Amino acid sequence: MDLKGTSGVVPLRKVLLLVLTLCVIFSVSLSNMNDTTNYQILNSGKPKLSKSYDYTFHFALHGNVYPLGCYKVKVAIGNPPKLYKLDIDSGSDLTWVQSKPYKSCPPHSRYYPYNPNNNLPCNDPLCVGLNKKFRTSTGACGYTVEYGDGTSSSGVLVRDFISFRLDNDSILHFPLGFGIGVDQKPSEHHHFSHYKTDGVFGLGNGKISILSQLSSLGYIRNLFGHCLSSKGGGRLFLGNDKTSKSSLVWTQMLKSQSSNIDHYRAGPVDLLFNGKQAVKGVKVNFDSGSAHTYLNQKAYKALFDLMNNDLGKRVQRVHEDDTLAICWKGQNLFGYFKNIVFNFPKTSSQLILTPQSYLIVSDFYNTTCLGILDSSEAGLGDVNIIGDISLQDKLVVYDNEKMQIGWRPDNCASPRS
Repeated sequence: MDLKGTSGVVPLRKVLLLVLTLCVIFSVSLSNMNDTTNYQILNSGKPKLSKSYDYTFHFALHGNVYPLGCYKVKVAIGNPPKLYKLDIDSGSDLTWVQSKPYKSCPPHSRYYPYNPNNNLPCNDPLCVGLNKKFRTSTGACGYTVEYGDGTSSSGVLVRDFISFRLDNDSILHFPLGFGIGVDQKPSEHHHFSHYKTDGVFGLGNGKISILSQLSSLGYIRNLFGHCLSSKGGGRLFLGNDKTSKSSLVWTQMLKSQSSNIDHYRAGPVDLLFNGKQAVKGVKVNFDSGSAHTYLNQKAYKALFDLMNNDLGKRVQRVHEDDTLAICWKGQNLFGYFKNIVFNFPKTSSQLILTPQSYLIVSDFYNTTCLGILDSSEAGLGDVNIIGDISLQDKLVVYDNEKMQIGWRPDNCASPRS
């Protein structure tokens, strides 16, 4: 979930890495990949592939909404290539990895920090695209990105080898630009993300995103999709997976005033609970980097009032937990709750949330908690975000070429059909 980001000229220095509250990471090397020197990698130009072929790259996902609070993808970076587990984030553009492990990394963890090399200069198009305010032509391209939950990362942009595996097990290697984080700051709002990853895999549509870079090279279409399983894990694809686009319900993306898509935003949306309208005409962001769903204060209150009136005294309310969530006593409460519907009237499409798509069961506290939070209470302002909890067990496709977002119910725990 990326709400702000800047870049500039900064010296590359060793900085103590603060904990980033995401997910636990264990990394292993890929010994079977081509051992090419960095010079050869970065000066090899574009891979010798046919651009007429429509490649699609598939990944397995790991993680869950609770208790980890994120979904991770293994990405092979560097030479020799090593696997880094990155938090998938459709709400941000920049992919970045840590430059060294956090000081309290578990002793048994095989952690491979990325050592910065091959810095991008400030006049590189990727640096200019990340932040147009800086026009300095010398020095390394620095960045600072701040996320909506209060976490941040600062470092430099580099270009290095990222590897992708095809369905036939052949491996393609691409020199791509991404960030090297030398200073990460944690969030004051930990929510369910108690652990850290190696960084973030930005899936936005900005020039710096891996998706946009691969698309601009001409090897994949500018679209991707994810399927997050409520049982944990799931799958992700980059490119035009034709079999995944059938039977989808579509709605149009909205443009910001700068003519760029703003965090995969859609709307207007009417929000309904049990067929009753809670709020009308809001805009929502689809954000896989957010574990929870967030509504602005007005929409949140209206939704909860409808929910509370419908529940009556059938379930016992308990005090909010440390995530700002509203909770009820007991674990088998799904039958007491009704569906929530995001209705997109302009495209006659609906995103239906069953109770399993907005309630979180806590084994430790013997409670069922609302996985929808007040964005203003969480320090996010007036935004509305559809997060991982509401995207579970759905295939969601982001088509940047046709500027539309599609979804359908899916068994995300099983391999793609």
